[in-house]
Amino acid sequence: MLKKYLIILLTVVIGFSSCIRSSQQPGRQYMADMVNAIPYEAGSANPIYRDGKTNQLAPAGSVARGKYLYPLADTEYIKAASLITNPFVFTKDEIEGEAKHLYTVNCAICHGDKGDGQGHLVQIDKFPPPPSYLNEPLLSLSDGQRYHTLMYGKNMMGSYASQLNHRERWLVLSYVKSLQDASKPSATTVKTDSTKTK
Repeated sequence: MLKKYLIILLTVVIGFSSCIRSSQQPGRQYMADMVNAIPYEAGSANPIYRDGKTNQLAPAGSVARGKYLYPLADTEYIKAASLITNPFVFTKDEIEGEAKHLYTVNCAICHGDKGDGQGHLVQIDKFPPPPSYLNEPLLSLSDGQRYHTLMYGKNMMGSYASQLNHRERWLVLSYVKSLQDASKPSATTVKTDSTKTK
């Protein structure tokens, strides 16, 4: 019986003593550097900077790592024909997979799944049809001018510079080229005239 009371008394003493803490010293910290971070928290006041803010904008003229800097201004469309070329070589799988997906998400709504200018927005009369990729002048347009159009937009089409990165733009253009190639009659097809008599 005495043992039982000793166990109860010991439990009560431990229980009360574990609750006695200073608000300044809440208890032991397993990883103190995770609780008391050395760097300033985002959005907190910061005495290091003149404006007193931790979050700072990037310095003017800075470029993100891996970002492609397009060398032409929006008025240099003609120059793009000779200066801009595709630096990538894509596999058939990349064109039929990733490139097709990017085209479907970003372009097909206006240009259509086949590139014929009959996308969903055209079908529901929200926009006039864009030029077909399968006809002139887009059929023989240079890669540089196509890329320039993605960078700055043209006519009713806006810029896609913020939606697609450098590689993705070339993927989309490679897919458009595959649509154009698929629409051309094959070289093995021989035209015959059924009206000729032997």
